[in-house]
Amino acid sequence: MDARKTGIAMVVAGGAALTGAITADAIRYESDDTLVRREGIFDLTIFSHVVFFAGLCVVALGAITLILGPRLFRRGRLLPVLSGVFALAIVAGCAAAASNSDYAEPVNSQPSADAADTVDEADSAAAADDHHAGDGASTEHDMGDMEDMDHGDDAVVTVAAGDVIPGTADGTSACEIAQPAPVSPGQAGAGEGGQEGQAAGEHGHRGMVKQYPLTNEERVLLAEQMAAARTVIDKYPTVKDAEAALYKRSTVFVPCIGAHYTNTSLVVRFDPTAPSELLFDGTDPDAEIIGLSYLVLDTTGAPEGFAGENDIWHQHNANGGLCLDPNLEVIGGEDMSDEECTARGGSKSGDLMENIWMMHAWVVPGWECSWGVFAGECPELGGTLGGTAHD
Repeated sequence: MDARKTGIAMVVAGGAALTGAITADAIRYESDDTLVRREGIFDLTIFSHVVFFAGLCVVALGAITLILGPRLFRRGRLLPVLSGVFALAIVAGCAAAASNSDYAEPVNSQPSADAADTVDEADSAAAADDHHAGDGASTEHDMGDMEDMDHGDDAVVTVAAGDVIPGTADGTSACEIAQPAPVSPGQAGAGEGGQEGQAAGEHGHRGMVKQYPLTNEERVLLAEQMAAARTVIDKYPTVKDAEAALYKRSTVFVPCIGAHYTNTSLVVRFDPTAPSELLFDGTDPDAEIIGLSYLVLDTTGAPEGFAGENDIWHQHNANGGLCLDPNLEVIGGEDMSDEECTARGGSKSGDLMENIWMMHAWVVPGWECSWGVFAGECPELGGTLGGTAHD
């Protein structure tokens, strides 16, 4: 047996496998650029990664054969057999190292309890968010629904002391002038408003949200997550781009929080590069993106989101939740009673909203919000209900 020819053949075969695996991954990432952040570098559950590792091991064995082959094959047939065993050991060692390394875990893996059994619940519950007024509803109908969500000025504050800096909301911001009271309890303050069991009037404070210090590790990770989140801006710069990617309009434009477009297939986990909601400055096809919103189904509580303690998750199930018609369109706010909701032909959304959590992320250049990047409301965002941010 010619060890030199065998070694060369192995190096060529292994190189071909490496090339094929890299090409296959490039094609996969081109068709879905979120894979690069959702998959580990060495994930042996992915066929192209397995081929890559096999090719790498064959190249390594071929190089060893080229160097040591003449000595191994000089003394009969025992050593060729031992070299085959040695090859298998190298492949098994590479596979074990990859499977046990940190690189084998997806970067943004956020498994949730009973995820396989809750996909259908995710679709229904996402549609029940206060942001959802139905895909085919008219602007006039939506505006009427939103205007019914009036909470008055005598709200009871339940946000934990220190979460919102007193005096930072003085009634003079564009948001406060356009929308004197939050449309829904959950969108105000540090996210406490709208929790299950609260009355609809129990808003949190409006204003700048207190920021908690980050460790160096958290700062580095948050910077990476923010950069990943901003890639969404270029993918969906306008409403027509979002709709082409299966995002559907779920509210008209609302001062302080924008017009929401939702993709319910993305609610099963948190991924900075794949927010389930996009926020726009209006609802015309050319309306521009102004922020992101992460709507996540999690049966264990508020999800693990961005690095640090400053990402603010909230719910919208106060007072039994929103009033929804049979098509899951919002026809009344959380302050509406069960009797009023039933009279309108709807039902309360509390059960659907129990495990749904929401968080805004104001990461679009030009729409940075002075109340905080994760604040429930953006004070610079004025405009008119059912219109645009520029009215």
